[in-house]
Amino acid sequence: MTDRELEGRLRAWYAAEVGETEAAPDDMRQVLATIPSTTPTPFRPWGRRRGFTLLAVAAVLVVGGALAAGSGIISPRPAVTPVPNVAVAVPSGSPTSETPAPTPNVQPGRSIAFIRTVQRTGDCSGGETTCDTPRLWIVGSDGQGAHELFPDGVTFQTAPVWSPDGTRLLYFDDGKLSLIDPSGGGPQPVDTGCTAPCLGDSQVAFSSDGASLAFIRDSVEPSRNTSFTTVATMDLASGRVVELRSTGSDWSAAPGWSPDGTEIVFFRAGEKDGGGPVPPRLDAIWLVDADGNGLRQLSSPTLAAAYPDWSPDGARILFESIDGERQDIYTIRPDGTDVRRLTTDGVSVSATWTPDGRILFVRTGGTSAGWWTMNADGTDAALLIADAEVGPVAANFSPMAGPTWQPVGGAALVPPPWKAATGVAVGPPAPTPVPTPTPALAPGFAWTGSMTTDDGGPLAESATLLGDGRVLFAGGCGTAAELYDPATGAFTPTGDMTAVRGGSAATLLLDGRVLFTGGYNCGPAGQDGIWASAELYDPATGTFSPTGSMGTPREFQTATRLADGRVLIAGGYTAASPSAGTGITFASYRLVESSASVLKTAELYDPATGTFSPTGSMSSIRDQHTATLLRDGRVLVVGGGGEGYASQKTADLYDPATGRFSRTGSMKTGRWLQTATLLQDGRVLVAGGRSPQDSVYASAETYDPATGTFKSAGSMGDGRQQHTATLLPDGRVFIAGGFWSDGQKWRVLSSTEMFDPATGEFGAVGSMGAARDSHTATLLNDGRVLIAGGNDGGVTVDSAVLYRP
Repeated sequence: MTDRELEGRLRAWYAAEVGETEAAPDDMRQVLATIPSTTPTPFRPWGRRRGFTLLAVAAVLVVGGALAAGSGIISPRPAVTPVPNVAVAVPSGSPTSETPAPTPNVQPGRSIAFIRTVQRTGDCSGGETTCDTPRLWIVGSDGQGAHELFPDGVTFQTAPVWSPDGTRLLYFDDGKLSLIDPSGGGPQPVDTGCTAPCLGDSQVAFSSDGASLAFIRDSVEPSRNTSFTTVATMDLASGRVVELRSTGSDWSAAPGWSPDGTEIVFFRAGEKDGGGPVPPRLDAIWLVDADGNGLRQLSSPTLAAAYPDWSPDGARILFESIDGERQDIYTIRPDGTDVRRLTTDGVSVSATWTPDGRILFVRTGGTSAGWWTMNADGTDAALLIADAEVGPVAANFSPMAGPTWQPVGGAALVPPPWKAATGVAVGPPAPTPVPTPTPALAPGFAWTGSMTTDDGGPLAESATLLGDGRVLFAGGCGTAAELYDPATGAFTPTGDMTAVRGGSAATLLLDGRVLFTGGYNCGPAGQDGIWASAELYDPATGTFSPTGSMGTPREFQTATRLADGRVLIAGGYTAASPSAGTGITFASYRLVESSASVLKTAELYDPATGTFSPTGSMSSIRDQHTATLLRDGRVLVVGGGGEGYASQKTADLYDPATGRFSRTGSMKTGRWLQTATLLQDGRVLVAGGRSPQDSVYASAETYDPATGTFKSAGSMGDGRQQHTATLLPDGRVFIAGGFWSDGQKWRVLSSTEMFDPATGEFGAVGSMGAARDSHTATLLNDGRVLIAGGNDGGVTVDSAVLYRP
């Protein structure tokens, strides 16, 4: 299972388990706390919730928003290169990527709170008995005395925050806010007054006078039936809770008070990666008056800025800027001027102010990993505590997980307990978002109709050209299906599928019906599973009906119509313990795909009898591979891979006459999520795909059935996976969209290009407008190519465009 597929399952679980006006369950918060920070990878579509849900709140708390993306829910956040449009000062004393570790800077007598992951026995996901569990720890600033605050606990703890006088700690325990005196005494629950339509409160910060809290509130917006976030405050003496309406957005995070208590700083996440023609909206720091007025963006639109922290003297604001997997620390004045870059090593993160006005930060890579301090201008960086002295903290850092230094001699807290009163909203409404401009199209492209079903419906997972020239769209974690009519340029609904399917396969039969096989049921955790069942769509009646079931449940399999009308089903991902009578296998919840669950078996579907029967097995396990019908009736099966096993270089040939697979030549490069296109001369063009290092290939190769060998065929202008490749009537291959990554940065592509077999070269065609991957491209009867659906950084693309060569 890929990381994005995991996100899809988490979203489906959330939609099934949590009502629109309910708080998220504790077990969801626990599972989310174990999600590691990853590079974005292919994903399934998810349910209807497109706002910043508690799923995303938990991700920010635990992994610092590394899974956050433009969807506004949990998904990989686009990585962009900061290009400031203001002067940025870089001190000569900034640490470099491998600065030699100096003598530790010892400051005894003070404490630092942080979250450290430890092993705990309990009810873990996937049926395991021990879990990686984040727990609250304390250590002296000299690196001595590191200890877990509650050594016998098994719950998930996150986001420690010191009170201004350093006597108390606020933290989340299984999603519930608690206050503790680290020197003794039990924790006290803290109620911030979250009731429907509030979904949850998170990311709490004290005001410097100890009288108020600021936090992020996630609520349901009734008009859109989605969630949105606002900055909220709570007066500890009166319990008055105030939501600052002007701060409402899909995703806000990390609020903090100005020292005088008149302003609040926070950041909003960006929503695009800049892969297409629309300029990206980057992470940005915002300021708002404490009464909800005066909302303004502080950071430059061209410099990604996140996780702000106001200096004790009010003179500067710390923040992080993220460029792919490179992260560095900056400061800025509260009026938006004098941006200063303090580090240049690409691994400095989680910066906060120390009581004496220096900066505490984490370095996450190289021999100098650990906690460091530096002056407010970035000079005199010194190692405070080596990573090894407090456990693997730097490697599992989170901006919301510490470390955070204990203040000395600040304002005393309003005495707890605190009781929240009914919340009120103040200030002007949130600004109306600026509409996204319609992307420009290259010559030869033209917009056509858009899909009409909502996010729970098809995302163009499959597109099948019917005998009458219309195109059937279905699949993608929904039952709704649609027809596109080239004569009118419109999408219209048709009958519903009999089952929810994601990762299924669609095959046009000789009699004009369409066969749908297998797929994932998109169910909640514990009820998720893979179908063995299949169904047929009849264009004459516009209805779906069940047919026989496969012998093995499969998703990400291939389905190839043979010359005699039968369909070869090969490979795919499966699971154990079939549920009797349902045609579905319920899999235990998995965080990592296992090679033991990838198939090498195959079976045949006979439309005459509506039954499946076993046939030969491939030489290698494969899912997310390709299968291409050759001119001589054999089927070439190529590649395949996943994040739980190595991508395949091998290739197999299936011979319908014998029902057996046999090895043929191997590719130059192991790939998965590539395309394979039968050329007019009988060769097969294999292009792009994913590498074992999470990068994406631009290279291509061709297979010659006459010799059984692969040869290099040049490179595309862009590396691509989950793209499309369409054979045109003139013999060229039109390649569109897809997902690009170098293993650190990533983007979704709007570019297209053309492969000419006569020259063996690729050439740019131009932009198809919207960036998209996991879309479809269908050659219509009039020679045009219909490009439809897909995803852009986690956001559903429901538009469609036509290309006329």
